[in-house]
Amino acid sequence: MSFKKTITTTIALGLLTASVLSTNVVSAATSSEAQEAITANKNATNDLLKQIESANTEVIGLDQKISTNASKIADQEAAITKANNQIESLSDQITDAQKEVSKRTVVLKKQLVTLQEKSGDAVSGNVYVDFLLNSNDLSDLVSRSFTINKLNQASKEALDDVNSAKAKLSGLKTEQENTKASLVATKTDLEKQKANLESLKSEADQKQTALSQKINDNKDELTALQADFDKASTEEADAAAKKAADDANNAKKDTPQPTSIDTPSDNKGGTSVFGGNGKVAGNSAGNSAGNSYAWGQCTWYVKSVAPWAGNNWGNGAQWGASAAAAGFTVNHIPAAGAIVSFAGGQMVGSWAADGAYGHVAYVQSYNAAAGTITITQGGMGFSNPAGPNTQTISNAGAFTYIHN
Repeated sequence: MSFKKTITTTIALGLLTASVLSTNVVSAATSSEAQEAITANKNATNDLLKQIESANTEVIGLDQKISTNASKIADQEAAITKANNQIESLSDQITDAQKEVSKRTVVLKKQLVTLQEKSGDAVSGNVYVDFLLNSNDLSDLVSRSFTINKLNQASKEALDDVNSAKAKLSGLKTEQENTKASLVATKTDLEKQKANLESLKSEADQKQTALSQKINDNKDELTALQADFDKASTEEADAAAKKAADDANNAKKDTPQPTSIDTPSDNKGGTSVFGGNGKVAGNSAGNSAGNSYAWGQCTWYVKSVAPWAGNNWGNGAQWGASAAAAGFTVNHIPAAGAIVSFAGGQMVGSWAADGAYGHVAYVQSYNAAAGTITITQGGMGFSNPAGPNTQTISNAGAFTYIHN
C-alpha cells in the first residue's frame, strides 16, 4: 500500500511532502513527522492565544481609561452647568444693581433740581439760597448749611455704594466667565482624548478578531494534520503487522513443520500494534473515555471534573490551543462550567503559574459585577493534590476559557 500526502501549515512549518509508504518499508513521511507538524501547529495556536490574551488585556485597559475619561467629562459638564448658573445669577444681580443706580441717580437729580427751583415768593428766587437766607442767626445758618451738605453727601455715598456693588458683581461675573472658558477647554481636551481612546480600542478589537480568525484557520489546518497522522499511524501499523507476519511465515518455512501453515491476516481493521482501533496510543480518539494525565497534576483534576476535555491536550498553558483545534469554543469570556487556562507565568490570584507549563482549573462560578471567578483545581503544590482546592481570583477577563 502507499501513503502520499502533503502536510501544510501556514504558521511555522512550510511544506512537508510525504512519499510512498511501501508494504515493508516506512517512508520518511511517518506518523512522527505528522505528529511534529501537529505539535508545531498547536504551539503556533498557543502563541496566537497568548497574543489574544495580550490584546484582551489591552482592550480591558482601554475600557477602563475610557470609563475614567467619561467620568471626568461628566464632572466638567457639571462644573460648566454650575458656572453657567452662577453667571446667570450674577447677571441678574448686576441688572438689579443697574436699576438701583438708575433709581438713585434720578432721586439725586430731583433733589438737586428741587434745591435750585425758583420760587415766586422767595427772597432770592432760589430755594437753596432762600433756605440759607431764612436762617435766624449764624448758628442756624451753619446748621442749615450742614444739613444740606449732609443730605447731598448721603445721596452721593448711597450712589457710590450701589456703583461699587455693581462693579464688584461685574468682576465676579468676569471671573466666572473665565472659569467657564477654562472648563470648556478642559472638556474639549477630554473629548479629544476619548475619541483617541475609542479609536485605539477599535484597533485592539480588530486585532483580537484577526487573531481569532487565525486560530480558526489553524483549527482547520490541524484537523487535516490529524487526519494525516491517523492515516500514517494506521498504515505504519498495518505495515509493521504485515512485516511481522511475513517474518513469522519465513521462519516457519525454514523450519520443517508436520502440519500445514495458516497465514495470519494483515490485521486490517483490527487492533494494531500501535494501539486500539488503528490509533496510536495516547491519541484523544483512543483514550477520551479515561483520564491519561498524571495523578496529582492540575490537568488530571480538570479532566476528572470535566470529562469532555481531551486526553492529549498537553500542559495547562497548551489547553486553549488544543481545545480550539479540537473544535471547542475558546475565548476570554468567563462562564461557570468552563475550563480556565493560564499561560506560563500568568498570575493566578496571589501566585504565578509555572513559567513553562502554565496551569488549568475548573470554573465553579463567575461574578460579573466584581469581575471575579471562583475555581477549583488540583496540583502537587496544594495540600490536596487531587483537589478540589478552591480559590477566587479577580481580573477574570484576562484568562483563556474553554467552553463545552
